[in-house]
Amino acid sequence: MSSEQPKTFLCKHFQDAIYYRDKNLVDDLLGKAGFMAVAARQILGRDLPAEQLAMVEAVMIAIMEHGFTPSAIAARSIYMSSPENMQAGVAAGLLGVASQFVGTMENCAEYLVDLAKLDGDARDEAARQLIARHRAARRPLAGFGHHLHSPDDPRAMRLLQMSREHGVAGAHQDALLSLSALVDEARGRHLTINATGAAAAIFADVGIPAGTMRGFAIISRAAGLVAHLAEEQQQPSGRYIWDLVDHDIPHGLDIQR
Repeated sequence: MSSEQPKTFLCKHFQDAIYYRDKNLVDDLLGKAGFMAVAARQILGRDLPAEQLAMVEAVMIAIMEHGFTPSAIAARSIYMSSPENMQAGVAAGLLGVASQFVGTMENCAEYLVDLAKLDGDARDEAARQLIARHRAARRPLAGFGHHLHSPDDPRAMRLLQMSREHGVAGAHQDALLSLSALVDEARGRHLTINATGAAAAIFADVGIPAGTMRGFAIISRAAGLVAHLAEEQQQPSGRYIWDLVDHDIPHGLDIQR
């Protein structure tokens, strides 16, 4: 364990000034930079070029909301129990941004990064082995498939198109598209690239590390969850969801009274 004193580069405050990294909050940022530009700089430690920032913002919008997903249901249910604490509902919902929903861009990016280092036959062979391992284990391949959107996830198609239009598409999008073709070949039918698959490729091409991507998903989905709870204040559904589950999931024993 290192005995060196830790340092932070994120914030410094004085009596008359606050700095975000090396930028004066009042003089350099307020009124001069948008939220995502400042957030990305704070997280990544660098300014994103305009075209990259545009794609990060597009991804953030695309994954902010998807209706009554597990995270939204959890948020509404906990808010019903703790209406004095909106943050409790949002926190409950954010726990669902993980390896199965929303946060899957991290899982997808991990193998896109490896595939992007290869090309030609070597990349195809590595992709086929990846597909074979997942099929043998009966595990879904992160970034592919959607239970609602077919034959294609419209969010993914638009995001990938936009990244090409902005000149952001690079080796990771190439790897994703090559992998997609091989997934279809292995299955004998088309399986859509989903929104988080497109997000993984775009974020990787922007230079966002795989381990940080889920953090962007959390920021995006937090806004969506706040919207759910704002609606819950006006049109409550938590009790309805509870009653629906209580009624439709029967007890395992046939108890007659």
